[in-house]
Amino acid sequence: MGGKLTWKKIKKQYDQEWVELIDYDWPDTEAYPLSGIVRVHAKTRSEFDDLGDVDPPFDSAYVFVGQPKRNEDAVLTRGYIRIIVDSVPA
Repeated sequence: MGGKLTWKKIKKQYDQEWVELIDYDWPDTEAYPLSGIVRVHAKTRSEFDDLGDVDPPFDSAYVFVGQPKRNEDAVLTRGYIRIIVDSVPA
């Protein structure tokens, strides 16, 4: 665990990763935090959840950094229900 980073540095170092921030500064009016200390980070949510379960802090924030990659096999329907399609008949 390093020192406190700005959101700009977090975006640069942890692009396309899940991060858990502690000692973060996140005003209610902002969509993203201004700064924080990255406690754990991982490329996949399952790995991130496993790492985050080890000695969890009392207060932290989970953030995905960057834009999620679109899964071409998933269809988002009204209400954002995710439907996975194996194959579509011609």
